[in-house]
Amino acid sequence: MEFSYQAPEKKVETIETYKSWDLDKLMAYIEKQYHQKIKTDINELIPPIDKVVRVHGESHPHLPAVRNLFLQLVAELNEHIKKEETIFNLIDDIKVDDNILNFELSSLAGNHLAFESVFENISELTNQFTAPEGACRTYKLVYDLLRTFNEKLNHYRELEHDVLFEKIKK
Repeated sequence: MEFSYQAPEKKVETIETYKSWDLDKLMAYIEKQYHQKIKTDINELIPPIDKVVRVHGESHPHLPAVRNLFLQLVAELNEHIKKEETIFNLIDDIKVDDNILNFELSSLAGNHLAFESVFENISELTNQFTAPEGACRTYKLVYDLLRTFNEKLNHYRELEHDVLFEKIKK
């Protein structure tokens, strides 16, 4: 199974590069590179997680907990993305009241902390995404995919928190 996420090449775009982009370009980039791809990545990750839990869950009791945490994260991410895209549309369409906008941005930033906390728990349960000795190929794949997904999510949070939210507040 091939995972659609490709880690951004560090030499191509840095957080400083994104700071020079105008708000419309940045929002379009986030929607295309993160919102759309996160949804695809989730759909590609759930079947192998389910398989590993079904095959190894009884002898590795942490696996159902990993799956449940990931599904919790998926639900929260889907809500976060919907909310964010609504805010993007409001910013494009009309001038949003600053108090409402600041409240919504604080809420989104809180989501980021929740995502980080969920992945900290997953990382702890999976021994920092290190498959046990003798693990099958799918088991190893799930851990690799979770690690990659976490890296992408970290970059997404950093981009939004350090660049997007600051641009929106201006």
